[in-house]
Amino acid sequence: MPPRASLAVLSALLLLPSGARAAQPAPPHEIVVSAANYAHTPPEVLEKLFRRPADATDVPAPPPRERPAQLYQFLPGEIYEADLKYEDVCKLLVPALATKNLRNTFDTAKVDLVLRVSFGGRRWRDPFVREGNLEWKHGLVPRQRGSSLAAATAWDDRAGGDESALRQTEQTLAEMYPNSDAEGLADRLIGGVPTEDYFLVVVDAFEVATLKAKGNRAPRAWTTFIAVRQRDRAKFSDVASAMIAKAAPFFGETLPGKARFTDRTGRATPGELRVVEEDVPAPKK
Repeated sequence: MPPRASLAVLSALLLLPSGARAAQPAPPHEIVVSAANYAHTPPEVLEKLFRRPADATDVPAPPPRERPAQLYQFLPGEIYEADLKYEDVCKLLVPALATKNLRNTFDTAKVDLVLRVSFGGRRWRDPFVREGNLEWKHGLVPRQRGSSLAAATAWDDRAGGDESALRQTEQTLAEMYPNSDAEGLADRLIGGVPTEDYFLVVVDAFEVATLKAKGNRAPRAWTTFIAVRQRDRAKFSDVASAMIAKAAPFFGETLPGKARFTDRTGRATPGELRVVEEDVPAPKK
């Protein structure tokens, strides 16, 4: 029998520190997609969207239809904390937009749309497209014209705000005006929907012809809003590709409300790598 040698082999199993069992995959992320085509959706459909929004799971893609090709260029919007660069996010968007016959171009003279891209991690309350304040001059959160609350607690129905400061403002107002309806102000504004940490990808489309005619007052043609609640130690790069893939069928479309999708591509958290001693035949001389 040929001599046998002991060789250290890295086990193919990823073991937990206890060595008892393999690591389990992270629970799936919920991806929320909201979309509105303001320019080409009938007013009664938009009214229903904002008055009685649906909340559905795994919404089917809209049926395919003929649509003329439109050329676009990207423009950076509001960029928050993220481990991807603006160029990386644009690269993820290009193939998704192409499925809707939207084509990226470097020829400025031929551009039909400007797509303003905002992304990254930030506090948010309600991941939903907005009804008003659609002009170019308004960013992800509309400019506040004025508020009865202190500047630090300025509240937006979608973006939320500083809830602790909001409650402090409520207390101050209640003490100053004991017979007013200040008590319960914070809860009425929050409405059971807390402000939490989200990863966002938001694409706002503006028609170039309208931008040239109206400048800062040009309204959005359409918006697609994609959100994932931040969880554990997840990074933006862990979810950005899946977020955009789920939203791909809805760029330039109008959804009846929020569409919730389950991303089951979550990564397993590897445990301890163990070196195993195995007897293998020594090579013959």
